[in-house]
Amino acid sequence: MLTLAPGCACDVCAEEYGPQRLPHSIPCGHVLCASCCQTIVEKTSPRLSPACPFCREPFTAESPRLIRMDFTTSGWSTPRRFPAVETFNTDLLQRKTERLLSTEGGSRARIEVRRLEDKVARVAAKKCSVEEVSSLYKELEEWLLAEKDDQTSSLFLSAALLRAILMNHLAHSEASKAAKTSEANLKNKIDDLESGNAKLEAELRRQVSLISFKLHHCLILID
Repeated sequence: MLTLAPGCACDVCAEEYGPQRLPHSIPCGHVLCASCCQTIVEKTSPRLSPACPFCREPFTAESPRLIRMDFTTSGWSTPRRFPAVETFNTDLLQRKTERLLSTEGGSRARIEVRRLEDKVARVAAKKCSVEEVSSLYKELEEWLLAEKDDQTSSLFLSAALLRAILMNHLAHSEASKAAKTSEANLKNKIDDLESGNAKLEAELRRQVSLISFKLHHCLILID
């Protein structure tokens, strides 16, 4: 379970996250509180779809997903185990993601952060391959683990969300593979049944023709 450092707040309303104000993710990958999600939905015209205030990607009232957090400790942490994905150096990430962008050189770092966040938003908003998601995840991981002083907690959250997206892709891939196998098996059974039915119909026509011929022959003999 992730933990939040004191002072982390919703980027929309600037209210600090806590047990009564939990962070939620929307399909584009951005994170905001449930209250802001609801407000955006309520204030959007019925003719339009609610949109992310940062990248304008649409979402629905059912889209926001709760990010379960542990508010009893400070700093960020990740689950001890996560299947099929390389684990972060948690201690290093805890130190780096608690720092805000420094004033000197902050502008360039913000541009890079925005670029990565936009890539996360684009990947989260479309159907993409496991390779695409994995590539972006590794890019974020390299950024977070780089020896730089400028780090943002938003990128760490994005990496965690990407990890979940990657796992969903893998699960979906396995489910699709199983469904295709089942579909192929059913199609083969249908083909076998249709072939058997065609043979029965051909045999029936042959028998009817034979009976008709014999009946006609009998009538000739009687005459």
